[in-house]
Amino acid sequence: MKRIALLVTVLLLVACQKEKKGYHISADTTGFENGTVVYVNAISESNRPVIIDSTVIQNDKFELALSSPESNDFNYLTFKDIRGNVLFLAENNPIKMTIYKDSLRSSIIKGGSENKLFFNYLTTVQQYGEEKMELDKQYQIASKLGEREKLVKIGNDRKTLVENERKFRRTLADQNKESLVSIMAITDLLNLKDLKAKEADEKYKVISDTLKNTRLGKNLKMLINSALATASQKVMDVGVKAEDFTAPTPEGKMLSLKESMGKITIVDFWASWCKPCRIENPNVVKVYNKYHDKGLNIIGVSLDKKQEAWTKAIADDNLQWNHVSNLQFWQEPIAKAYGVRSIPATFILDEKGNVIAKNLRGPALEEKISELLEKKAL
Repeated sequence: MKRIALLVTVLLLVACQKEKKGYHISADTTGFENGTVVYVNAISESNRPVIIDSTVIQNDKFELALSSPESNDFNYLTFKDIRGNVLFLAENNPIKMTIYKDSLRSSIIKGGSENKLFFNYLTTVQQYGEEKMELDKQYQIASKLGEREKLVKIGNDRKTLVENERKFRRTLADQNKESLVSIMAITDLLNLKDLKAKEADEKYKVISDTLKNTRLGKNLKMLINSALATASQKVMDVGVKAEDFTAPTPEGKMLSLKESMGKITIVDFWASWCKPCRIENPNVVKVYNKYHDKGLNIIGVSLDKKQEAWTKAIADDNLQWNHVSNLQFWQEPIAKAYGVRSIPATFILDEKGNVIAKNLRGPALEEKISELLEKKAL
């Protein structure tokens, strides 16, 4: 019976050890007073900080035993009444820290493979940044001294440095598909415009589902989707022929851009709910009243959702020109065709429908219209 009881006890201990997954932080500190409170912070799905544990520093040391992280993510330490933090990756491995009160950023973190990879990435990117700053300083000095050959060399060196940094991020992402740091690298590449949306999406598809379900994985997917949507939109730049469109007027009739053209035409994207648009409307009214008889026409394209709000704003702001809208908010097909991602947005067209200026407001709009119509009057 004693043997059976001993065996049961051993089995229970083993079971408890298996259930007790987590990670342990031990830290040596410099410059902190005894009793300084240390907080362990996580980041919620809504990207808000959450305190998950705390302890105090005694004799320049502290220890923390933390539960196994629900998903791979960053945690960070903060200290009561001290600015700054110490960042690390939560992983089921012991983490050893050396923390300096006067330079939290210089703290040394030694943990498992995830933290090793993360701090290698962080350190390398920081080094690239410092090297670029140094080259920029050298460029400024050479420019002041008129050293042309040196300017060319520094310019080439910087291009090489930027390309090497880009390759470093790409290689890290490609070779560490099971690591959260690959998500970081892809996100950085996309934000830096060093990776096209389609390529970022391809890289995202091959990472593990576990990573995709992390907070950073979900954020990256939203970023990719936004970049893909932006890439699919057309851009109506100066010098391009404006795309014709037809849409319903407030009265329900169909009206085209072609039918609304004057010697000079403003395509004005706005909405009743857009405060900057409503603030700008009196200026547009002033310009229209002053130059309509000289050949200025305006067609307003609203990103409204409700007919009543749209028509009320037209009346309240005394917008006496043509108006159209499909009442589809940001899904307005005309806005998509023109690459409009914020309002107010204006496109000034000549009589042939070519874009000759865009996004002018206030006095700049009136000056441009005056200049264009005075030229035509000569």
